[in-house]
Amino acid sequence: MNGSCQGNLTPEARKQASIARLEAAGIPYIEHLPMIEAASEVRARSAEDIARRAIACLIAIQAACDRQAGQYTPETAQWCQELLEQYSIDGLTPNEVRILGNQGDEQDVVNMVWKYEAYWVLLWALGVVDELDFPDHAIDCDFAIQAVAQHPDFATFMATTKLRDIASILDEADLIYRYHWACVDARLKQAAMPAGLNPSVVMERHAALNWLIDNDGQDDWDNPDVST
Repeated sequence: MNGSCQGNLTPEARKQASIARLEAAGIPYIEHLPMIEAASEVRARSAEDIARRAIACLIAIQAACDRQAGQYTPETAQWCQELLEQYSIDGLTPNEVRILGNQGDEQDVVNMVWKYEAYWVLLWALGVVDELDFPDHAIDCDFAIQAVAQHPDFATFMATTKLRDIASILDEADLIYRYHWACVDARLKQAAMPAGLNPSVVMERHAALNWLIDNDGQDDWDNPDVST
């Protein structure tokens, strides 16, 4: 469920709405985990900026998947560059440049593949994905690819988007913050993840949602604040 039905809540009301959902799912929380920022205090990114970031991320993910499969040939690398040009994408992050340049180690490749989950959040913010459902499973990779691949250029993709309001994004950012705390708490206690939460999915969603609101003011897709 996205948070739009809650309206534009105050930070405290948003926190309490998140806690109610945690309680309903049997997920532990701490009352003193801070509130997140109000709508007036965060960056409201444009649909175009989010879409460019999403497509750049997707192309880097595809390169990482090919590298993982041992299929990242010079021809594949050239195809990725042509996709960047096809969708008029520039402004790659250092991690994306490294992956597309066939640099970095195996962990860098794995980390980029996991960015599918962060990319999914951007599709949600653009209204392409209907809802951010409970983060206990990986996303539908085929849908994630086709969301962009079915469109011949950036303008055609943009025509399918409808940017969500900042209140909905903040609702999800607050909720994932508390899910992430519960995952970290379980890991520290060497306990099972509550309600079957997938900690990698939760962390990537947390990263993307915090990038969407630029909660630390660093505007850093590669290294967003995911502290709990």
